[in-house]
Amino acid sequence: MPRIIFVCTGNICRSPMAEGILKERWRRAGRSDLTVSSMGIFGLDQVPAEPLARQVCRENGVDIEAHRSRPLVGDELRAADLVLCMEPAQRRFVETFFPWIKGRIGLLANWPAKGRGDSVIADPMGADLPVFREVFACIDGHLKRILPALLALSPPEGQFGNDG
Repeated sequence: MPRIIFVCTGNICRSPMAEGILKERWRRAGRSDLTVSSMGIFGLDQVPAEPLARQVCRENGVDIEAHRSRPLVGDELRAADLVLCMEPAQRRFVETFFPWIKGRIGLLANWPAKGRGDSVIADPMGADLPVFREVFACIDGHLKRILPALLALSPPEGQFGNDG
């Protein structure tokens, strides 16, 4: 079962949206074999997702109402198959304090390829609803793009059955 962690600054806007979207997409694919979570480098703990993030998710059939922010947790990062950050600075932060993660960390906007432009997913904190909708659409677009690669991390049960 793959373990994927999304990282942003406060874990109240972008990474909870990414977590919720991926969980919903995985469910719609008829799959339940995924562990996905999110964390923030800023260290906020137990803060609900930003109200506009919750609203935009609700508008799109994604439920993040129960989300509570979490700081980085080393043991969970160590167990992750993939850590996807929203900005290069967040990636550098995680790599600096958790150097053993380097082979399993990337930017959502350019994973799995390297060198793509637009590697920053803008932080909507403090912005209005249209900006949150743009950020949701951006994250959703990247998750649609990489979903086949993520599904390949965990083939459906029985695909590699005991045929002999």
